Amino acid sequence: MNKQLMILLTGRIITNFADSFYMIATIWYVKSATSSPLLIGLTSAVAILPVTIQFLYGPIIDRFSKKKILFVAMLGQGALVSVISILYYTNLLWLPLLLTLMFVALSLSECTYPTESALIESLTPREQLTRVNSIFAFSYQTLDIICDAVSGILIAFVGLGLIYVTNSILLLGTGLLFLFYLNVPRSTKETELRTVHFIKQYKDDFKDGFQVVKKRYTLLSVVFGIIGMNVMATMGISMLPVISESSADYGFWLTAMSLGTLTGTVLSSKVEKIALNRILPLLSLWSGMCWMLAFALKDLAILPYLLFAISWMGIGVIGIYVQTLIQVNLPEGYIGIGFAFISSLLGSLSPLGYLLGGVIGEFTSGRFPLVISGVGYLVFALYFRVNPKLRNLNKPLSVRFEDS
Repeated sequence: MNKQLMILLTGRIITNFADSFYMIATIWYVKSATSSPLLIGLTSAVAILPVTIQFLYGPIIDRFSKKKILFVAMLGQGALVSVISILYYTNLLWLPLLLTLMFVALSLSECTYPTESALIESLTPREQLTRVNSIFAFSYQTLDIICDAVSGILIAFVGLGLIYVTNSILLLGTGLLFLFYLNVPRSTKETELRTVHFIKQYKDDFKDGFQVVKKRYTLLSVVFGIIGMNVMATMGISMLPVISESSADYGFWLTAMSLGTLTGTVLSSKVEKIALNRILPLLSLWSGMCWMLAFALKDLAILPYLLFAISWMGIGVIGIYVQTLIQVNLPEGYIGIGFAFISSLLGSLSPLGYLLGGVIGEFTSGRFPLVISGVGYLVFALYFRVNPKLRNLNKPLSVRFEDS
């Protein structure tokens, strides 16, 4: 990879580390303060809600300097986490205020992902996209494993306050890294003469981007299937803190997720030549079966964590596939806005999944939503086989299947 991709990768690793840590800290704070599955599910729903508004960032990403967007997003996020740490140490951390600050901070964070994805596409040759996406995912997920593995121990022995302070410093530092060292090419839209009529320009870009995405019928068929799968999965994920007997136990489940996803990102480049209508249903079937077994056998010692990790191997491959499919099948000049639109679609119902998980967990055992959430992966495999557009999708990952 070239120097600019390395700088982007470094910033992404640090950002991912910080986001994960203060999100885990907030969820565990709510668990410790309330012990309510419903409030835990609500916290998770608020944390994922910013994904649904990514489409609003699209015209801004394609029109303005991506370097400045990343800097402002990092600076704002770091400032908000600093406020959370101050409120925590002064015992003024009221739960509604905490959720509001977390929502705004994560909204800024969500702006960075389509921006970085657009930069990856512009800095990388088409034939290397899968490999570069895998490297990015592998790198920050390696750090995710460390973060998840030690999160429970740090929460127990270091304290939530120090975690918030440390992450605010990391986010501010990342913003400065992008400001002083990141140099990226300007897009055609970015170099156009700007007018004072920003709102009109924004509306025009928004409509233009929407029309581009709207015409990607096959790609949207894949996306709609992933949306359903995500709703079911998030129902279960919201209950991981509930079934965890300690913060360390919660960290073990998160570590299993990260290890599995990491392994999947490594394998993704090994299977990219297999036709999409064969590999995607097989991966989702694999993940669903292992997921359900993990929680059906939860009372055993190490096996549930192992099965959960194996389940996330398939999910990790699917995640890389979806990202690459979006990059390959959107026309040049619309990667930023298109990625933002589709990312919003992908996360549109995830908050509902987290909330439903909390509601079901409130009236049943926390394990029940976890077991049934694996059904979503089995349904996706069936959906891929019965949908005519997807059933005939016999092209490998790197081949465009949408018209320009």
